[in-house]
Amino acid sequence: MGCITIHIGFSKTGTTTLQRAVFQNHPQIYYLGKIYKSQYPRQCISADTFDFLLPLLWETDKPLDPEGQRHFFEKKLLPEVGENRIILGSWEGLGQQGTQSFLESMNRLKLVCGQCKLLVTVRNPITRLPSLYLQHLRGNQKQLADKFVTFEEWLQNQKIKLGGLKQIFDYRSYIELAMTTLGQENVGVFLYEEFDSDPKKYLSNLSHFLNIDSKTVIKLAEGERHHTRLFASQVRRMETINRSFIGRLLWRFSSTSKKKQSIGFSDREGIIESKVAQDTPASIDLSPELLNEIGTAAQADNRWLVKNVGLDLAKYSYPL
Repeated sequence: MGCITIHIGFSKTGTTTLQRAVFQNHPQIYYLGKIYKSQYPRQCISADTFDFLLPLLWETDKPLDPEGQRHFFEKKLLPEVGENRIILGSWEGLGQQGTQSFLESMNRLKLVCGQCKLLVTVRNPITRLPSLYLQHLRGNQKQLADKFVTFEEWLQNQKIKLGGLKQIFDYRSYIELAMTTLGQENVGVFLYEEFDSDPKKYLSNLSHFLNIDSKTVIKLAEGERHHTRLFASQVRRMETINRSFIGRLLWRFSSTSKKKQSIGFSDREGIIESKVAQDTPASIDLSPELLNEIGTAAQADNRWLVKNVGLDLAKYSYPL
């Protein structure tokens, strides 16, 4: 029986770059999805693939037909993949589905496909939370029609929605469940900060875990970074628009293209660019109180990762 690798693409950990630049183009990868601009549900490679994955990854509360799923995997998918490629799927939402649903996914994948691997990239919550907020500003533009949401307001809303601060950046639970279910050797955990500071090392280690050619991975990823942050001028423009009733009203009835134009967007294939000379990426200054709150929420899980996965989190200033 073959092996299938699932990549949990936690938001703001370089997921889109891997999906579009590496996974979709590497000759040794049979990529199930998420495929950019795919016409099929969940951006799968085909309708049949979506039907196969639906009860394994997403509808885990519904009955499973193990024999039918195993028949598709062994008789159709594996012959199509061949002997020289790995099977890999990558979806951001898999790290936000809740631990019970995730555990059921791992058990179902193992039951149907045999040996399975899990690939995860984690990021320091002190930098990831502000990045998630800026992604919210960029992606949810229509919220500007009513009221500009500050970082503190956004964070509070997320805590209420998800049940606490740690739930916003929970990665330890998913990793621990996967290690228990699939075996520690089948769970690869990597650091976003290494992707940022030493991409060749990060990509080489990732390639080794997947057992694919690292030189090809590095070449495919070179110069490919998607979903960069907003720029400071764009966030300032959003704040200005929301200071006046007229500004909010005009925004509400503007087209998407007009909204982008009004805040200085030049959005090319998911890459944010600024039209302001010498502009700088937007940043969020965290108060000492908030830094302490985030650190307290993350410390125990980070220590667990150091002890059980061997990650050098101190090097990248993770709260320990």
